[in-house]
Amino acid sequence: MRKDFVSAAILLCIAAAYYAVSTTIPSSTLEDGVGPRGLPVVLSALLAMVAIAIGVRAAVTAPVSAEAEKDAEAPWPRAIGMLVIGALYIPVATLVGYWLALLLLLLAASLYEGMKPSWRMLAVAVGGATFFFLLFDVLLGVRVPQGLLF
Repeated sequence: MRKDFVSAAILLCIAAAYYAVSTTIPSSTLEDGVGPRGLPVVLSALLAMVAIAIGVRAAVTAPVSAEAEKDAEAPWPRAIGMLVIGALYIPVATLVGYWLALLLLLLAASLYEGMKPSWRMLAVAVGGATFFFLLFDVLLGVRVPQGLLF
């Protein structure tokens, strides 16, 4: 529980620092409605919300013993495995494209975390990849990676 409070405080400080730096971005006559500060301000607000949620969760949950808290932590090799899966997304996306790479990322992360393969896992991966493709490519107009193969 103490680690959650410390993590929340660190994240809140990072969010405040990120916000402070984002307000120093100069304006331009070519800026759109959002402006160059729009996305950094939104990201700092989201980070602050995550920090507050972690702190509230730590305050609301019952205190646990240090031994139980240590057992609940993921070991470093497991965390590094998730980092490797996330890092592999980049070369896979350049090869097969955004949608299929995201689908494979969601499936790989689910399998790595111990989920048994099922139609539900596939449906969630397909739905998640489709949602993010539509969000970024269609709704926001962000150019997503085009694959060499597809």
